[in-house]
Amino acid sequence: MAEQQAPEPSALLAAFDAVVRAQTSLTAELSRRAGIHDSALRTLVLLSETGYATPTEVAGYLGLTSGAVTNTTDRLVDAGLVERRRNPADRRGSLLELTAAGADLIADRQARYAAALRSVDAAHDGRLLPVLEDLANTLLIGAVDAHADTPTD
Repeated sequence: MAEQQAPEPSALLAAFDAVVRAQTSLTAELSRRAGIHDSALRTLVLLSETGYATPTEVAGYLGLTSGAVTNTTDRLVDAGLVERRRNPADRRGSLLELTAAGADLIADRQARYAAALRSVDAAHDGRLLPVLEDLANTLLIGAVDAHADTPTD
């Protein structure tokens, strides 16, 4: 049996870029269908993962200004996807939580991704999870290393 050659780095990068573009396209389509901006959908994903978040946490997660988060939050509240409530730990602050409609939108997103991942995983004999975990960890280490290499003034 002949040994399989490793793909060229340029082919790996092209395949990875294709995955990123496909994910970006799916996010854009789901956002369009919901009548919200891509960053608003990312806000809903964060709230789904954490249960709730402060506007400051959303700003940090998305890399947005507080003004942009306020606009996004206002639109999500108006769309009935998020509710804003008082933060019991900070009387001046608020907490953001998904409404049932917001949770339904995220459940649809998750179902679409889950179906695609199950299909690809099955086609590769259940080996997708460790590959994705290794890739995520390697990229995170690279991000940390790049940050450490950044000069500070």
